[in-house]
Amino acid sequence: MPFFANTEDMWHAVRTRSKKPEYLHIIGMGEDQQASVSRLIDLYFLLRDTLKTLCHSEGDDGQTHKYIFFSSKESLLTKLEISYLMTCDELLAIHIGEKDLKDAQKMHTAVMADEDVHCEERRHVMRETLTELLKDEKDCNLRLIMQSASKFYKKYNERYKVYVSKFSVNKILTEIESDCVSFLGKVQDAIMAQQTKAFAVPGGIVAAGAILKPATTTWDYLVILVGLIISTWMIVSLNNNVIRHINLLADEFDRSTRKYDDIVVGVDEIHEKIEASRVKLSSSSESAKSKLRILTRVCWLVFILVSLIMLKRFLETS
Repeated sequence: MPFFANTEDMWHAVRTRSKKPEYLHIIGMGEDQQASVSRLIDLYFLLRDTLKTLCHSEGDDGQTHKYIFFSSKESLLTKLEISYLMTCDELLAIHIGEKDLKDAQKMHTAVMADEDVHCEERRHVMRETLTELLKDEKDCNLRLIMQSASKFYKKYNERYKVYVSKFSVNKILTEIESDCVSFLGKVQDAIMAQQTKAFAVPGGIVAAGAILKPATTTWDYLVILVGLIISTWMIVSLNNNVIRHINLLADEFDRSTRKYDDIVVGVDEIHEKIEASRVKLSSSSESAKSKLRILTRVCWLVFILVSLIMLKRFLETS
């Protein structure tokens, strides 16, 4: 029957069940108190279901109503027994809030989700967290876990991040190296493309010299000057665009490495790798920008030199 005369009757009827009854009502109890008791029952069965999934054994005839865990550390095997029997007064003495219930639900979901490859890792980390949480307790009872559900979840979450990060460090270092090589390749591609265009500078000098020889009229000089201006403007403009592109690549590298800011383990090693890659990228970028600036100066020098020669020839033929 889902109706009970008092809390103690309800508790004696449900405390050893494997699952929470779908409906419970205590006759004569106010709504607020009913909600508080319902929250306790929800937390009780959530944690029991979680522990049942995590435990290595549920006990035997001589050890009933217990979840048994074995932990091996430094060649030492330890046994942890958690009883889920408690009196009604002990249950009602537990003070919990909505956050405790939500955190317990998150742990329950994490343990029950077995469709991904990290299922066993999560369970292992939660067992280790449970052992750590109760290591100083002589009488390990479920009420202790109920009283500190949010603390249990917080410690589990921290440990799980550490656990995952340990196996991620090498992968992260490889990603950083790959990003660095990719960005360096883009810088080299940009500078090689501009160096190819740089062959237009000596070609322009030769062409200008060849055209200047038969030039006699103002229109001849004007055509040569316009062509020279266009060529110089195109090369200088492209050089400046490539320099801006290289600066953007440096910014993009910084943005791509910010995703590792939340890493818990291997921070120093990762930051050293990022800094080494940043120095390498910065050195290559500065070298590329320096070569492009030299090419720009050469273009302007050629423009000025040819313009002066044209002016001298024009004045001589006038």
